[in-house]
Amino acid sequence: MTHTRLRLAAAAGLVAPLLVLALAACNPMDTLEKVHSEEFADRAAAAEGWVGVEMPAWIPAGATSVKNTATTNETNAVISVEGGELEDCAEMDRRGLPFDSRYGSLGEPLPATVFACGPYEVVKTDAGWLGWFNATEKGQTPAEA
Repeated sequence: MTHTRLRLAAAAGLVAPLLVLALAACNPMDTLEKVHSEEFADRAAAAEGWVGVEMPAWIPAGATSVKNTATTNETNAVISVEGGELEDCAEMDRRGLPFDSRYGSLGEPLPATVFACGPYEVVKTDAGWLGWFNATEKGQTPAEA
């Protein structure tokens, strides 16, 4: 009887941390990587549920399938949207790269020029747009850039 109780206690000790990770985020790896990810059906839903900082203004009005992954301190973000047209963005030389490749890009060559949309760099994709923010100073968020 004592061995059975010890085994059950040991098993519970192993399962509990995994359960905490599973409940803490939709993707347990996000917690370990210190990022958060959200997905929205369209721009309106993104505006309602955006997490961390204000939703980037560059996201087109007609955008669908809005996906965002950002570091928990908001110093890096990568955003993928389908459809829509950019407004109020100027073409410029690319300065950075997306910090995360879950929406593509790091395995594919990025163009030398991008659209500067506020503090975000944005490129056209087959389905829509891929944008990213990289802090240039410690602790900097898009609102401070």
